[in-house]
Amino acid sequence: MQKCTSIASYAEESRREGKQLVNWDDLKIFLAVAREGSARGAACKLGIHHSTITRRVEAFESAQKIRLFDRLPTGYTLTAAGEELLQAVGSVEDEINGIERHILGKDIQLKGDIRVTMSDAIAIHILMPDLVNFMETYPEVNLELCTSYDLLNLTKREADVAIRITENPPEHLVGRKVCRYHCANYASPSYLAQYELAGDMAGGSAHWIGWDSTVPIPEWVRKSQFPHLPVRGRFNHPLTQVAAARAGLGIARIPCFLGDREPALQRIPPGTCEPCHDIWILTHKDLVSTVRIQTFMDAMAEAFRQKRDLLEGKEA
Repeated sequence: MQKCTSIASYAEESRREGKQLVNWDDLKIFLAVAREGSARGAACKLGIHHSTITRRVEAFESAQKIRLFDRLPTGYTLTAAGEELLQAVGSVEDEINGIERHILGKDIQLKGDIRVTMSDAIAIHILMPDLVNFMETYPEVNLELCTSYDLLNLTKREADVAIRITENPPEHLVGRKVCRYHCANYASPSYLAQYELAGDMAGGSAHWIGWDSTVPIPEWVRKSQFPHLPVRGRFNHPLTQVAAARAGLGIARIPCFLGDREPALQRIPPGTCEPCHDIWILTHKDLVSTVRIQTFMDAMAEAFRQKRDLLEGKEA
């Protein structure tokens, strides 16, 4: 209650001093800059150009006759007034997002926007034809695709639907597990020949292409054919691991849906693959009854079902 009162007081003070009334779009930009610490970070978060962020912040400060940020070489830092506004605005953000979700959840029409987040590997190498087909089938539905490995916040409406690689989806989201994709070990044909990787032990100075993990030697390395090979480099993205293996850097453990369709890579004999991670389609509980959201989730679940052999490494 105290924070809501401060917002009301802020609005009343604005009217008395002849300031323009605050709108939610300005406050969303303010929140993004405050949280990201830069115009570019806020622009990336909101999907608009950083010059627009800078211009809107300056216009907002001018209209309210108050300086909210100090512009430093390292980015934007909140002033005392900015800190006060951040505390006040934060108290109503969840309520406004909840109202938006409630309104959207009552929508029974197959039209409007759907904000979807997924990794670029899934978007490009699995679902793109199906995303295009969905938009052609439902021309009044507009997909807004955000390819990201970050866990965007569905509660704050950063996305309406998330297609996530996870073993434990958040409890406040609803959806379904659509598959469990498999991984295998790959290398370029020349790398296979150079280090005789088809044998029981790799010869010479063969090595793994590094991955992004806090565990120095994961279990899958210990159980592999080459548990003692050194690791070289660190590539935290499956598409860059594919590119590095294709260029002959070393051995990469990558999803079969990427490796099996890359003509410049081969599975290392005997070519077996193993289950890796689950893929879930998720939305917020307030949106699950929205017709366009449910229709989209059903369509993508069917797309994953039709590609099960690819995802489980059975097309090699």
